[in-house]
Order: sequence, then structure tokens, then C-alpha cells
Amino acid sequence: MEILKKKVNLFIDEHFDHLWKLASYIHANPEIAFEEKKAAHALSSYLQEQGFAVKTGIAGLDTAFQAVFKKGNGPRIAVFAEYDALKGLGHACGHNLIATSALGCAAAVKQVLESSELEGSIEVYGTPAEEDGGGKIIMLKQGVFDGLDAVFLMHPTSAMARIGGECASFTDFEIEYFGKSAHAESHPENGINALDAANLFYQAVGLARQQLRDSIHICCILAESEWDIGRIPDYARLEVEISTMRAKDIETTKQKIINIAEGMALASGCRVSYKEIPGYYGRMPNAVLAELCREEMLALGEPMMEGMPSDAGGEDLGNVSRVIPACNLYMTLLPEKKISGHTDQFRELAISDAGKHCLDISSKAMANSILTLYQNPKLLKQAKEELKRRQEEEARYE
Repeated sequence: MEILKKKVNLFIDEHFDHLWKLASYIHANPEIAFEEKKAAHALSSYLQEQGFAVKTGIAGLDTAFQAVFKKGNGPRIAVFAEYDALKGLGHACGHNLIATSALGCAAAVKQVLESSELEGSIEVYGTPAEEDGGGKIIMLKQGVFDGLDAVFLMHPTSAMARIGGECASFTDFEIEYFGKSAHAESHPENGINALDAANLFYQAVGLARQQLRDSIHICCILAESEWDIGRIPDYARLEVEISTMRAKDIETTKQKIINIAEGMALASGCRVSYKEIPGYYGRMPNAVLAELCREEMLALGEPMMEGMPSDAGGEDLGNVSRVIPACNLYMTLLPEKKISGHTDQFRELAISDAGKHCLDISSKAMANSILTLYQNPKLLKQAKEELKRRQEEEARYE
């Protein structure tokens, strides 16, 4: 196995310049959710050149793709590529590195499969719209990932590298109040004030927070209303986000929001309309895959945090991790301190020498982890058993 891992490392070293050119191209051509045509074409073309069987436009998504190399009847293991940018900020979350680390990992694994006795399927899925839209969730619901035994994804971070543990689940609501306009001075009695309803809703949410678990957070803004001081506002719109570290809390908190929305409509005489904008479920971590990948990172000389630290972020990999054992590797771009993603500084790090190091180490660590799983498929059985235990534990949560 050590000889095969050396082949992985050598392959990535030899192909690194090409991988970095792809990462730089995607960084220089940022495309937002569901519009990642240049990135999807560049990535899928590279995989086709490497000998993968490629399908584009899968799951009804123009910028989603699947690339597969199969040898024999071994495990099916996937690496996810993300490549959407942030509106106005470009690749300030490092998705150019996520995408190319998936390519480097998969291409190296394919080369070793071809030249060894190992058997298995290595698959790359191009998953659009992680930042806004949840491409993985759409693909999951349409059965694109059915039959996979494990999935890997690298995400850039700062401070010490780690394997991601639990993260937040969240969902959004849009709440609209409809009243009746009237002149605020001469005939206020004819009006029904939608802004009053919105203000009552905002205050009621604030009061409801006292009766929520500490891990549940509700964010609320008044997004739109009538701003003419001389008129009774006949329309107001609020946006609400619920986030929690326990996915089951989403359902109970959603009902509280609906009750408040309807109650404030009754109190003000307005009509209310609300709709949920589904968000992402938090990750279900997998210690079997985490420890395997951590050992490979350490073997490459990269310091790693202990355990699987939780975070308050969100990632549509979370939905997949509740169905398929998943490893979310967080490779650092700035080991000496913690900074925020979605910033100008993070965007520049994603195209720096630190970005090169991130791409190099993460590609090798994921590839070498996958080789171990082909050689020892019992680990995949253990990972699936762990996932089942975590699912059962969550079902018991009250």
C-alpha cells in the first residue's frame, strides 16, 4: 500500500501545474450558483481527457456532471467538486480549490487502480450552487448518489486543518403581510397597517427566544415595506432564518414561526402569506472516515486538530452525509490564525502559495484514504454502521 500511495503523490506532483492552472482559471472567472458554465466545462473536460466516462447536465442541472472510472466490483467512492462563486466577492470561499482537489484526487486514484490489483469505482460529481441553491440536495433527491459507499470533500479553512464534525442546520422563511392603504392623517381609520403586523411579528420572535434551546438561533429582518410617512403601509415583508445544531429542532421551531405569523395577522387585521425556503441539514460526522483521512494528512506532514470539531456554518454536503458516510476535510490556507471566509482576504489566499499547498496536500490525503478503503472495505462497513447509529441517536433526540 505504501508503494501505491507513493504513486498517488508522484502523480499529483507531476500533474500539479495543470491542476493549478485550472484552479487559477476558475478563480479568475467567478460564476454564481447554477451559472458555472465555464468551470463545469473546464473540469469535466479535464476528467474526460484523463479517461473518465463523463456525463454532463445531470439531474436537470446544466452545470452538474458525473465522471466515473470503474475497475472490477469494488466499492464506489465519490469526491465532490464545488465551483460556484459568491456574488460580488468571487471565490472568497475557495471553491476553485475544492473543485481541483477533487480532480487531483480522482485522477491519481484512477491511475493507481489501473496499475494495481485494487478494484473499485472512483467517481467525481460536479455539484453546482453550494452557496445558494443546494445542488447536492437536488442531486440527492433525484437519486444521483444512489449506491455510493462513501463521499469525500475538501473545503479550505484557516487556523489548524481539521475534519469537520457537526455543523448547523438551517431553513429560511419569507413572511408577507397585506393590509390596506389609507392617508395617515385624514383617514387613518380606513387603513390596515401591514407594518404594524411586521413589527408585532419581530417583537414576538424576540420574546419567543427565551423559550428556545440555547442552540437554536432565529435571525429576522424587515426586508420591504411602504416608507411614505403620510400613508398607512399596506405591505410588509420579513425574512427569517432558523439555525440549530440539532436538525430535529428545525421542525418544532418552524411551527412557532408559523404560529407567530398567523397570530400577528389576526392581531393587526392583516392577511399573511408565508413560505419556507428550505436550507441545509447539518453534517452527520463519521469518525471512521475522519480518522483515516487524519492519518493521511499527518503522514504528509500537515498538523491536524484532534477529534471532529463542530462549527456554526452550513454546507449542502450535510444532507448527503445523513444518507452516505462522508468525510469533510478542512485544509487550512492560514495556519497561524482564524479568519472569516467570504472575505477579500480569503479570496486572495485561495489563489496564493497557501492555495497551492492546500490543493497539493488535500488531493493526496483524500486519494490515499480512498486507496485504503479499496484495500480494506471492512472500514466502509464500519462507517455505514456508525452512520446508522448516529441516525438512531438523532431519532431519539427530544
